Amino acid sequence: MSAEQEKAVAFVSRLLANPALKPWTPLQREEQILQFLGANAAQLTPTLSSPAFFPGKTWNQIVPLLVEGLMSEVDKLLLPDLDRIIDSTVDFGFVSHFSQQPFGADKVRAQLKEFVHALVRKPDARRAFTGGHAAIVHGALDKYLDEVWNRKSYIHFEITKVQRLLRLGRAEVAAMIETTLLIKPSLQLVATGGSPAPNDQATVVQNQFADKVFAATKKQLSTIPDQVIRSGINSNISFGDNRFIEATSRLAAIFAARYRGYQPNVKVDRGADSPDKSWISIARRNYKFYGFDIKMLDELYSIAAENGW
Repeated sequence: MSAEQEKAVAFVSRLLANPALKPWTPLQREEQILQFLGANAAQLTPTLSSPAFFPGKTWNQIVPLLVEGLMSEVDKLLLPDLDRIIDSTVDFGFVSHFSQQPFGADKVRAQLKEFVHALVRKPDARRAFTGGHAAIVHGALDKYLDEVWNRKSYIHFEITKVQRLLRLGRAEVAAMIETTLLIKPSLQLVATGGSPAPNDQATVVQNQFADKVFAATKKQLSTIPDQVIRSGINSNISFGDNRFIEATSRLAAIFAARYRGYQPNVKVDRGADSPDKSWISIARRNYKFYGFDIKMLDELYSIAAENGW
């Protein structure tokens, strides 16, 4: 590591040690620091261009050093956590329902870990991972799908009858959506400067582009059935543009967006809406822009309201 890289790592390490960032996931912390750097460029430049840090360098020359150092430090937490999720959190037993080939969980895990590790080397893919990773870490799918299965209303019908996942139990559907969230950022396999990039806040990818991503992703995830890969990729397509998007994709899109800025254990002011209820309320008003399924949002809103989420 060069002297400049060491200085960059030392600087971002102090930022990462801020106690205010402790409740956030590693990728959420990274986003917070990137936003801090962008918002305070004018104030930071005199200090960081001084002899103590990067003498004579402009802000545009300093930023890549800081980002590289930030990503390397965050990876020390992120990569082991992604491995833990793939090894222990997600039960890939559901894969056997889609394939006539013998199911090998170890091969699925090994291939998915290699795939995810490669993706998070791309800065844009890291941004697309932020919400999905947080949703899995905080167990969002489990608590909401418990309520969905109890209600047996719109979301349950879309999953079991329309998407024809009747053979899967609630836990297996949760695992499939978690896998969908892991595959969701795969758009970055083929995205370039002029291609539509994934954004957890607005799904604007077109069907033709998604087909290109599927072909590229399939080459790297040969152990994962096509239906599961499609679920991940289609979570980036607006439901308003394609009414045939899988229910698992539609749910993944919502939870990835909701959990991008999610903070656990937030104290709610007296009389104010609970965090999920508040977020879903806003999403309902803007569902067309985000490409969400309004009926899913309505049901999730009702669940959040009844449970104080």
